Amino acid sequence: MKLNKYPDGTSYINETLMGEQVFRINNYEDLWHLNQFVDAFHSEHNTAKVARIRPNIIIPNLPDAQADRRFSKGESFGLKLVIKFLAGLEANFKIFHPHNSEVVEMGFEVLGSNVTIIDNSSFIQEVFKDIRTETFSQDTILFSSDAGGFKPLMKLADKLNWRGEVYGASKSRKYEEGKSKLIQVIDKQDFEGKDILIIDDMCLFGGTFLGLAKMLKERNCGKLYLAVSHLTVPKPNPELFDLFDKVFTTNSKGLSYLTPGKGFYRNYGEFPKNLKVFDLF
Repeated sequence: MKLNKYPDGTSYINETLMGEQVFRINNYEDLWHLNQFVDAFHSEHNTAKVARIRPNIIIPNLPDAQADRRFSKGESFGLKLVIKFLAGLEANFKIFHPHNSEVVEMGFEVLGSNVTIIDNSSFIQEVFKDIRTETFSQDTILFSSDAGGFKPLMKLADKLNWRGEVYGASKSRKYEEGKSKLIQVIDKQDFEGKDILIIDDMCLFGGTFLGLAKMLKERNCGKLYLAVSHLTVPKPNPELFDLFDKVFTTNSKGLSYLTPGKGFYRNYGEFPKNLKVFDLF
């Protein structure tokens, strides 16, 4: 695929290829480029209206993943709009989307289109391999950051034939001085020196994980690991790499700032030695 841009910011795509294509959608402009790609593909590879060939597209990172419901009246429903847009394209999709995959699957199905969800099992298997060289064992505790992530974590543990402990935090909310305050809750007081691997779908600035790490360190845990499928911003809180023994993520966004000499280095200086990015896409 070749993306061509005019001086005024408009664009067109040509030179499309057959076979499975990885298409990164990190902003709304990328959605339009995908639309252009599908149109160009059909123009190049389909000359008849019977037995039309559809492009096979892998999307490593779905935009608006967290906007999986309408949070209040009068607000747009981001993920619904993205699914509607994608389902309207004449293409086959595989999407790396551990976060509420049922919502995406149901959205495509309702709109009469099919999608295959790539879960995080391959990613977590690579994490297991990496930390197994240290102290990792079935005594390590797999940990979810909130109640919503506990069920997916249990499904993942079953798929990976995990026989160790699976634990989760929860959240509550209270109002102080007219402001909403989020409270993290861990009802276990002593983790008996066991190592903990927190598994989650995405990390923005890292506030949730910083809070958990501080609480866990007060409750007699061993080493702390964090595995997030998507590191969604180029500047998470640098304290993240101080509190965790190792942080794992994927190249789902094609993060140029995780490449030597690019943005991450400009933001932080030396690349964190305890950050590992798995090249899955």
